[in-house]
Amino acid sequence: MGQMLTAKQVAEVKGCSYQYIQKMAKEGRIPAVESVNSRNRKIYQFPLKDLPEDLQSKWLRQQAETPPDGVELPETETEGIDQFSEAERKEIDFWTGLVHKWWDYRNRRGVTSMASVTEQFLIYCKLEYPEMNISEDILYRKAKAVRENNMKGLVDMRGKWKKGNSDIDEMVWQAFLYYYLSQNQYPVSRCLEYTKLWARERRPDLYDGIPSHSAFRRRLKRELSECTAVLARKGEKAFDDKYGPYIRRIYLDMESNDYWIADNHTFDVIVVDKDGKQHRPYLTAFMDARSGIFVGYYITYNPSSQATLYALRRGIIKYGIPRNIYVDNGREFLTSDVGGLGHRKKGKKTDGVELVEPPGVFKRLGIQMTNAIVCNAKAKTIERRFRDVKDHMSRLFDSYTGGNVLEKPERLKKVLKSGQVYTDEEFTQTIETLIEGYFNQQPYDGEVSADQGKSRMEVYNQHIGKRRKASEEDLYLMMLRTTRTQKVGRIGVTVPIAGAKLQYWNDDFLQLQGKSVYVRYDPDDLSSVRVYDTDDRFIMTVPLEEKARMRYGTDSETVKEGMKVTRSFKKAQKALIEGLVLPEEERIAAIDLTMLEAQRNITAGLNQAADAKVIEIHRADDMERNPLLKPAVGGIDLDRMNRNAASRKEKGIN
Repeated sequence: MGQMLTAKQVAEVKGCSYQYIQKMAKEGRIPAVESVNSRNRKIYQFPLKDLPEDLQSKWLRQQAETPPDGVELPETETEGIDQFSEAERKEIDFWTGLVHKWWDYRNRRGVTSMASVTEQFLIYCKLEYPEMNISEDILYRKAKAVRENNMKGLVDMRGKWKKGNSDIDEMVWQAFLYYYLSQNQYPVSRCLEYTKLWARERRPDLYDGIPSHSAFRRRLKRELSECTAVLARKGEKAFDDKYGPYIRRIYLDMESNDYWIADNHTFDVIVVDKDGKQHRPYLTAFMDARSGIFVGYYITYNPSSQATLYALRRGIIKYGIPRNIYVDNGREFLTSDVGGLGHRKKGKKTDGVELVEPPGVFKRLGIQMTNAIVCNAKAKTIERRFRDVKDHMSRLFDSYTGGNVLEKPERLKKVLKSGQVYTDEEFTQTIETLIEGYFNQQPYDGEVSADQGKSRMEVYNQHIGKRRKASEEDLYLMMLRTTRTQKVGRIGVTVPIAGAKLQYWNDDFLQLQGKSVYVRYDPDDLSSVRVYDTDDRFIMTVPLEEKARMRYGTDSETVKEGMKVTRSFKKAQKALIEGLVLPEEERIAAIDLTMLEAQRNITAGLNQAADAKVIEIHRADDMERNPLLKPAVGGIDLDRMNRNAASRKEKGIN
């Protein structure tokens, strides 16, 4: 039967009375073997193997270092030390050291009684650690944890078992999240109110168990990440701006002219045009990503695709043709004959046949165009460079306006009234001089630490590799604007310019009526246009029908892979939100719940005015005792005058 314990031994191990163990055995609540002792009295014996595992372990630890044959100690799952806090690790170290010190006491030479040594050691613990209540039971339990490398058993877990648990029913929690993770952005208090209304309608059995407002706040803080809440409550834009991962550009292996970044900037300066009208000019600029210099720029008063081409032409003439251009999704860049339609590209069809747009200026120059993600300012470093334009150039002018009303100088009104304002020509000349001689010569402040201390222009010159150039004639042809596909009609082809429609034709050209063509033109010379077929082959030059002149103003695959990562994070957050809230069939909109509650209150008569506890009857003769028109101090008694008039009338006195 294995090792047997007496009732007294079991009581000591269990920490209860001898009589209680006897009663449990008599009632069959604990396995026991009935027998008689030498005095012929009934006693109970308890097989060790039939006792609970914790009692078996405690008994074996008290009696010997190793269990007898046939008895296996229960295995305990061990925890990594990094799963515990610093305070808990100190607690583990303390108990490990104390247990080993106890074992050293027991293993000293001449020790005959383990119980006596343990008793003496407990006295030592009481003197050494008076703030701790270390008992024999605690000591054996900690020793068992040390032997089994059960670090969790060495930590005081009182009160910690509830950590991470919640009294909120899961169905109630899902209902709460359904209202909380909404772009209506209900406050927590309203979400809890809607949750209670939902429970009353769908799960009345859960209504009474809904805990307090603070319980929901604690669980939100513990379980719901801030980025998930922002995506659900504020939308993708807010999520991308604050939490969305982004691709960090690597500049170390980039050469000058590898990437030009284009954008428009509004100067915080007021100037006047030739008619004396005040306005703020714009800067269309191309910035070299490697060095940070402005390679091409143009000051305009109406950002347009033509201003973009002027800035690009100036940059190419001086610095060469860039390999890539990085632009946003503005109309001045995403024009079919400049950079193409980018994200706005749609299939065009004529008579059911899909047409291919003619190559734009960028493509004809061999420039690869990349479009920034819509509303993603962090992707374009040129916008941060425009901050330098504001600080280093715009602030130099007396007519500086500031970026907002708080930055607006007090002197501005006086300056504008006095007429001390630069003209368009003066401002343009000043800015061009500042860009070339000052702005591009500023210290390099980019990502490559090896280039720190150099000027931006020095960085550009030191990292220019192969420079691509075009002849003046080829550049002229490549920079021509292009119309969309059109068919040659009875009056040739049409070029829309500044709201006007210019017609181009001659006798030879009209022979091509019905043929689809493209038209390329120079905005500075509209006396003729160049006509191309849909395969981009030159056909002829065609004159204006009447003479007119009018002047105005890292590889893609790597980026795709990087963008997949950022999109997958957002996709995962969306899936998480959908999994957290109630299933579709269980949802009740907040407005519907509120209407149900309102209707319920009306039906129950809760909107009826209650009777007052004291009812006061107002009688007509009260007017006599309490006149409404009380005389002012020293004034006329109107009520008395009325009574006298009535009395005279009865007596026939006028």
